[in-house]
Amino acid sequence: MNNQQTDFYKGMDISFLPELLKEGMQIKDFDDTIIEPFALIGKYGVNAIRLRIWNNPECVPESKGYCSLAHTIEMAKKIKAHGMSFMLDFHYSDYWADPAKQNKPKAWANLSFEELEEVVYTYTRDTLLSLQAEGVLPDQVQIGNEIRSGLLFPDGELPDYAAMVRLVNSGIRGARAVADSNVLKVMLHLDQGGRYFYISEWFTKAIASGLMDFDLIGLSYYPFWHGNFTDLRETLLRLTREYNKPIMIVETAHAWRRSKNGFIDEAQERIAGVPASKEGQKKVLDLVMNIVASLPENRGLGVYYWEPLCLPRPGQSGWSENMGLLDEGGKVMEGIRSFQFTRQQKRYGEYAKVYEPVPITVEIGTAPELPKVLSVLFYNGRIEKKRVSWQMETLDNGWYL
Repeated sequence: MNNQQTDFYKGMDISFLPELLKEGMQIKDFDDTIIEPFALIGKYGVNAIRLRIWNNPECVPESKGYCSLAHTIEMAKKIKAHGMSFMLDFHYSDYWADPAKQNKPKAWANLSFEELEEVVYTYTRDTLLSLQAEGVLPDQVQIGNEIRSGLLFPDGELPDYAAMVRLVNSGIRGARAVADSNVLKVMLHLDQGGRYFYISEWFTKAIASGLMDFDLIGLSYYPFWHGNFTDLRETLLRLTREYNKPIMIVETAHAWRRSKNGFIDEAQERIAGVPASKEGQKKVLDLVMNIVASLPENRGLGVYYWEPLCLPRPGQSGWSENMGLLDEGGKVMEGIRSFQFTRQQKRYGEYAKVYEPVPITVEIGTAPELPKVLSVLFYNGRIEKKRVSWQMETLDNGWYL
């Protein structure tokens, strides 16, 4: 499967999988049958996998050495063997890189800026050449992970756009040295997928600072952090128009239950506007798939769920507690059926949610003045006002609590 053969990427980032399997994790289908992970996700429509790569994870004990080049090659071979598209996410760090932290690899800590530029180029090129030699060159490559605040701190930290762009360009040149855009698509990935002005400011200033041409915009969108679904739709529409680039949501997720230890609490559930439940988790995925697929000229290329194959463990907090697609017994949940989505199944006219009216107080013996219209959220992210009718019912005498 290559860039031309895939109409819509229905993907997952499953970089944790080798570690989880080594720890003995088993995954079950809906009928409780134990099933191999790639067989499961392929059965329900997943056609693309994203993997992160860390420079030297052995330098960080918490990483347990995973997400190295060797682990990436091993996983990439499984991806290709199952006919799936492969996206590689360079973190340019020995461990996690995100908007709050973009730590340089230990081996690069004392390099001059010019040396750092050169090593970003050679590391990107040589990593991709190693993958190519094993027959697993990615279909897409991210130059950094969630780089809205920059990368390789402090050298490439914003507001110094000129320095950041030089480092990003080095990564782009490294990718282009291995394959052109017909074979390998270059993506730039930012967080805050529903916050248009953050993302627009970044691209506008980066382009003005000499950003090289790239192929794809990648965004993270978590509805409890990054704006509502209408915000997402408007952001995607404006970005595709203004920068003339296809776009993907390369990270998304929603909780299937509230967190006992505060990861997704009641307040964040309200922000998302969708319950933290198995049904709510599937609804979020359905909404994001439909919004991306509804962009004009098929500019929305796909959606990736971040680390869905994580197994909740008793007393454990964090992502695995309630954000994956597996329950505590390792059994897959309804959210995975969202990956059976196709462009032809876009639900333009179907509503996903009716927003409840503001509560009203009524005096005994008086008729309530009920709203004549309510806001309705459609699956493509639009919100419209729709007329409603109310059915009045009488209640028996008594106290109601």
